[in-house]
Parts: sequence; structure tokens; C-alpha cells
Amino acid sequence: MSYKHNLQPMTGESFVRCNQIVVDNRLNKTPAITFSQETIVGGLGGAVLHIPMSPVPMAFDPVATIPIINPETGEDTGQTATQAEVYALIYSAYLATVTAPPDGGAV
Repeated sequence: MSYKHNLQPMTGESFVRCNQIVVDNRLNKTPAITFSQETIVGGLGGAVLHIPMSPVPMAFDPVATIPIINPETGEDTGQTATQAEVYALIYSAYLATVTAPPDGGAV
């Protein structure tokens, strides 16, 4: 089939991004993380397509190191963190959120 109904040539960019992170932290089970990704296709006219991709699972390994990447530039900062340290940060963010005063002030 060669006919392309409503064909619109476009110029723009395409990239992949993580759009959701799910932490499965069941009692007495090893934590697991699933990263959901999407492909973004953007045209110069302002239209943007979000195309879902297959999720990517990550098994928890407390001693595994993760290189820290600058989210603005994509460059490796030269620093690392263990998965256990990242887990502690997420846990701390959770506690800070649920223990915050109702008026939104600092803990």
C-alpha cells in the first residue's frame, strides 16, 4: 500500500525519555523498579507525539553503583551512588512528604 492519507511532511526532533518510575516495595520482598519510557516526536509547528515504549525493569542490588548523570546536559558528573543510597533518598523523600505540616511549611 503506497497511499498515505493526510500525509504531512515534518521537520523536528525525536528523543526517548523516562516518563514514569514505579518502585515496587512489598513487605519482605526485594524492591524492584520499573522505568516507563516514551519516544517524543516533535515538529516545528508545535505538535508533539508521545509514543509509549516497553517498560524497563531493574532488579535491586544494594551494592551496585550508578553513575550520576547531569539531567540538564547528559554528562557524567564523575560521581556515583549505590542503589542502597538511592533507595534511602527515595525513602527519605517519602517520609518528608507524609510528615510535612498540613500548611506546607518545612518539616
